[in-house]
This record gives sequence, structure tokens and C-alpha cells, in this order.
Amino acid sequence: MNHTLSVCLLLFVLLLQQKWVPINGDMFIRSRGIHFMLHGSPFYAYWLMYEAADPSQRHKVSAALRQAAGRGLTVARTWAFSDGGYRPLQYAPGSYNEQMFKGLDFVVSEARRYGIKLILSLVNNYESFGGKKQYVNWGRSKGHYLTSDDDFFTNSLVKGFYKNHIRTVLNRYNTITGVVYKNDPTIMAWELMNEARCTSDPSGRTIQVPR
Repeated sequence: MNHTLSVCLLLFVLLLQQKWVPINGDMFIRSRGIHFMLHGSPFYAYWLMYEAADPSQRHKVSAALRQAAGRGLTVARTWAFSDGGYRPLQYAPGSYNEQMFKGLDFVVSEARRYGIKLILSLVNNYESFGGKKQYVNWGRSKGHYLTSDDDFFTNSLVKGFYKNHIRTVLNRYNTITGVVYKNDPTIMAWELMNEARCTSDPSGRTIQVPR
């Protein structure tokens, strides 16, 4: 075996045996299955609007965004929805909790302050925080015969509820910055649905075809 190959193999073995020690007290975000983890606990930022809706808790939002920016984070994704249920943003189709909306205003303003761009998600695929299930339930309450949560993608009334929510969020006047959301460069993208899927149509056409 030549000398160069021997050195390469030795380095490879050493790399395999190396126990990496992250700097700054192990502040790296790691993955465990489908979850992100920090210090062994799940790490998410969906809660920003909820915390900011309570003025006494807004310092937590500020601290999270400040620390994230300090570690080089430039983009964050968070919820712009909470439909029905506990502490909703939208408690009925087209009816909104202003205090919760002001919480989202604060999130956008703080992200702007710390130079972080936002991706705002507009509805959940899952039942948590309402999701498409809540929209379908609202449709049922109006007398529509709906048999599946996937009717969210096809029923005209339900789609109308959702489209109205999109218009409401995009045209929201931020009470802190004075900038309408759709005109605020802090918001770099809109996510139409968190983890969108239509289980009744595995082909994906129901989701993708404009309706």
C-alpha cells in the first residue's frame, strides 16, 4: 500500500471516530425523526403569534427573533392561522380576533426589526389549530353535505371561506408598522397550506389544478 493511500485511510478512520463538539454550548438544531430538536426538546416557531397576542409575553418573541438573527437566521416560517377552537385568529368564517391579529402584527414588526424574512402559512392540513377540517365543519354548519375533510379542496362554499381568509391576511393593515401585509417586504412568501395533501387523490391533481 502506498504512503498516500495509507494517510487517506488513516484520516478517514479518524473522521469516523471523531466526536464533534459544537461551539457555543451546543446550540445546534438537530433532527430526530421528523422533528427538529434543541437541547433535546422540540424546536418550532409556530407559537409566535400566540405569545405576541399577550403583550406581557411579547418579550419572548423579541428574544427568540433576536437570538435567531444573532446566530445567522435570515428566514423564519410561522402560522398566520388559527381557525376556531382555543384562542382563534378566525373564530368564524370572516370573523377575526383582533387581539390575535395584533399579535401577528408584532411578529411581523419584530422580524422586520431584526432583518428576518417571514414565510406565513395560511391554513393547516391537520386538525391542529383548526385546519381544513374546521373549514369543512363550517361548511356543514351552513347546510352543505360534506363527507370528507378533502372537501376543502372542492366545495365552493368552503373554498370561498378560505379565499376570504387569504384576502383578509394579505390586506391586513399592520397596527405597528403601518404597512399592509401584502406590501411588506418582510413577508417573503405565503404558504397556502402547511404540509398540504389530499388523501382521497394520491395523484395530487385535486390540489394542483386551479379551481
